[in-house]
This record gives sequence, structure tokens and C-alpha cells, in this order.
Amino acid sequence: MFAELPDWIDPWQAVAAQAEFFGTWPLAGLARLGPELAHTAGMLRFRLAFSREAEGRRGLVHGEVSATLGLVCQRCLEPFEHEVQASLALALVSGLDEARALPDAYDPLLVTGTEMIRPLDLLEDELLLALPQIPRHPLASCGARSRVETLATSREESAPRRPFAILAHWRRSDS
Repeated sequence: MFAELPDWIDPWQAVAAQAEFFGTWPLAGLARLGPELAHTAGMLRFRLAFSREAEGRRGLVHGEVSATLGLVCQRCLEPFEHEVQASLALALVSGLDEARALPDAYDPLLVTGTEMIRPLDLLEDELLLALPQIPRHPLASCGARSRVETLATSREESAPRRPFAILAHWRRSDS
């Protein structure tokens, strides 16, 4: 077991050594995730374990990543905290044929030859995939709800709207 996450790693050597990494990493250090966040304060927690499948043919990477991400609600445009917990199950493959033959439980990680990988990229990918498509507060705690209720109340109090009133004016103009 290793506590520090290396910048680069040979995945085949990590599988042979059954390497395991765990710890925390600052969200500010994630270049691709940063622009999606309202702020980059906080840490992600992770565990990555490299192993070989039971038959010994395929290298595997299992892991978990969790973080509290600061997002912007798309209803009220206010920041809010979103808890993310994701797990990853990857199988090292050297070609598309191997990738197609994988069980559904695994996603392919294409590694050709002695190619090195960045373990941090695997974790960042999982956080990006775990982001909601449209970030928003629960409706009960969203600031937009009070604005919608205020608009509805003001419309009820105002005179009834007649959206087709302008058509009557046009009809009189043509005659």
C-alpha cells in the first residue's frame, strides 16, 4: 500500500505489484474539473487498487472517489454544495477487440505497450462523470422557488391577462 499518488505510473507494473493508493487531493489541482465548479476549495478522497483478475489474464483497477463539490444552481444561480461518491472498475486492455470482450462490470482503460498513465486523471474522470447534467438545489431549498411563488402571487393579484387582445385591435385596423 502506498499513501502518495504518483504523477505517472506504469499500470502493468502497478498490477504486478498489486499497488494500492489512498489519500486526499486538493480540488484546486484538477484542471478539467475546476471550471465546472463555483469554487475549488476542498479535497477529494480516493482509493485506487491495481490487481489481476482471478484467471490472471487481465489487469484491473478498482477504486472510489468522493468529494464535496461547489456547484452553481441553474434555477436560482446561487452556489450550493453537492456530495459526490463514485466508484470505478476498469480493465486494462491493449486494443478495441479486448475492450468489446469485457464484462459489463468493467470499463476499458486502453493502454498500449509501456504507456504510462496519470492516476489523478482516472479520479478526475470519475468526478466529471458524476457531475449532474443540470446542477440545482433540491426544490424545497432553492431560491428560485420563492421567486416563482412571488411571481404567481403578483399575477393572481393583477388584472386578468388577455393575450389575444392585440388581435382584436388588428382586426379593427383592417376593416
